[in-house]
Amino acid sequence: MGIEELRVGGSVKLRGPIKASRIDVGGSLQVDGDLEVEALKIGGAASVTGNLRAAEVVVGGSIKVGGDADVKKLLKVGGSARVEGGLVGGEVVVGGSIKAKAIKVDVFKVGGEAEAEKIVAREVVVGKKSRVRGEINACKVTVEKDAEVDKVVGYEVVLRKGSEANRVEAYKVFVEEDAEVRELVYVESAEVDEEADVKKVSRVESVNLELKCA
Repeated sequence: MGIEELRVGGSVKLRGPIKASRIDVGGSLQVDGDLEVEALKIGGAASVTGNLRAAEVVVGGSIKVGGDADVKKLLKVGGSARVEGGLVGGEVVVGGSIKAKAIKVDVFKVGGEAEAEKIVAREVVVGKKSRVRGEINACKVTVEKDAEVDKVVGYEVVLRKGSEANRVEAYKVFVEEDAEVRELVYVESAEVDEEADVKKVSRVESVNLELKCA
């Protein structure tokens, strides 16, 4: 079914595949099947049982995708997003929460919570007091003040004051005061503030980066 523009104020259920230019959801939308849309704005709740392909998605409410999601330019999540499959795309900005099986994008910025088996990106920024569960694998990773991460594999990794990490593997790593790292593995350099709490440090020949960074 082809749709130019759809505005949902109440409750709408559609049978896919759906192709549209713009969809604006203030109420609730359910698509049984695949959805391909240029711009998707969700103030209410949206559910796609199949795959989602879009240029831009803005989520103020909630979205659930039963398959994979491909958001070419921007995915902005102020509410919650859940992708049962993999998420690929350009830039992802999370102020609320996002969960996916795997994430591979250009830029990933989280100011809330994120969970995936692996997040692969050119650049990852974990904002102040944010939390990421799963492995971050990126060229440049910044873990801001009081943020928490599980495992980070990166070319250049910066851990700000009060941040926490279970394991960090990097070519170059900077650890500020009051940051906590259970295990730190580096290739080229490790600058650790004397007030930081790093339990174990070791040097290796290389780390397993998903992207070519240098």
